[in-house]
Amino acid sequence: MKQIAIAVIGGFRAESVQMRRSKLLLFLATVQSVIFIFLVSIFGLTGSRAPIAIVDEDRGFYSAIFTDSLNNAHHSFSLKFMEKEKALDAVKHGDLVSVIKIPAGFSSGIEAGRNVFIDVMVDNIDVDMTEDIQRAVPSAIVNFARKAGLPGIRVKVNETDMIGHDTGFIPYLVVSALALAAFVVSGILSAAALSHEFESGTIKLLEIAPVNPLAPISGRIAASALYSLAVLLISLSVVIFFYGIIPLHPLELAAAVVMCVIIFSCAGALLGAFLKRTLPAASLVFGLALPLYIDSGAMEPERFDGNAIWAIAHLSPLYYAVGILEHAFHGFQVTPEPVFINFIALFIWAAVLLIFTAGVLKARMASC
Repeated sequence: MKQIAIAVIGGFRAESVQMRRSKLLLFLATVQSVIFIFLVSIFGLTGSRAPIAIVDEDRGFYSAIFTDSLNNAHHSFSLKFMEKEKALDAVKHGDLVSVIKIPAGFSSGIEAGRNVFIDVMVDNIDVDMTEDIQRAVPSAIVNFARKAGLPGIRVKVNETDMIGHDTGFIPYLVVSALALAAFVVSGILSAAALSHEFESGTIKLLEIAPVNPLAPISGRIAASALYSLAVLLISLSVVIFFYGIIPLHPLELAAAVVMCVIIFSCAGALLGAFLKRTLPAASLVFGLALPLYIDSGAMEPERFDGNAIWAIAHLSPLYYAVGILEHAFHGFQVTPEPVFINFIALFIWAAVLLIFTAGVLKARMASC
C-alpha cells in the first residue's frame, strides 16, 4: 500500500514538472477556457418556432382565426393544442416556453364588439424568449384584426411570468459555458498527460515497475485534473466578476465543477490511452466540444429540436452538468430531472469512465 501511495505521488510530481515545462500549453489552456466563456456569448440569438401550447376554451369562429394568426406570427411559434393542466405541466418540465389560453366567450365577445382578454403564461427563464413572445403576440393580434375585418383591435393580453425574475440570454449561456470549458481543458490536459507516456516510451518502463503501473498514471491524471481545476477557477472568476453573475447555491456549484473536472479528465485519459498521441486526442476533444455542448440543452432549456435529440443529449454528461450549473447560479430547473438526479448521473459517469479507462489502458499497454 505504501509503495502504491509513493507511486501515485511520484506520478503526480512528474506530471507537475511536465506541466511546468509546458508553460505554453498551460497558457493556451487557460486562454481557451476564458475564450469559451466569451464565445458562447456570441450565440445569444433569438430562437424560432418556440413550442407553445394553445388552450382553446372557446372553439369558435374567431378563436380559429386568432390561432391561425398566432401560427403565422413571424415564424415565432410552434403551436400545440393541449388541455390547460397538461400544458402547465409541460412548461414545468421544459417541453414548452409558454401557454396561451383563449377563454370561453372569446368569439361572442368579438361579435358583440367588447374587449376580450387572452392569458399568456410565459416560462421566463431567459428574457430573450420572453421578449420574443411579447413581440410576436401583439403582431398576431394585429394580423387577427385584419383577417377578421374588425374596425379596431379588441384583443388584450394578460401576461403571467412563471418565474419571479428575468434572466438575460447571455447570463444563461455563459453559466453553461463553464461545463464546456471543463470538457475542453480537463480533456486536453489529461489526454496529453497520458499520451505523452506512450509517445516518450516511458509506458514500457512502468510495466516493469514494482507497483501497478496504474498508480503513477493515476498520479499524473490527478495532477492534470488539479491544474484543470485551477484554470476553471479563472473562468469562474470571469463569470462572477466580469459578467456579474452571482451563484445562488455556491456549494452546489463547487460540487458540479469538481465533478466536471473528474469526469472530463477521465474522458481525456481514455482518449489519450486509446489514441496514444497528443495531437489527435486534443483535436478530437476540441472537435467534440461544441456539438456536445449545443446538444446538451445549453442553448435553451426547452426541447426545441424534438424529443429524439433531447433523448440523445442524456448520453452526454454535459447535459446533466448544464442542468446543475443553471440551478446553482440562477435557481432554474432546466431539465425534467431534479438536481440530485443529475448529480447521481454524474457520479455514474465518473465511475463508468474510471473503470473503462483502466481497462483500455491495460489493453493498450499490453499491445506495446
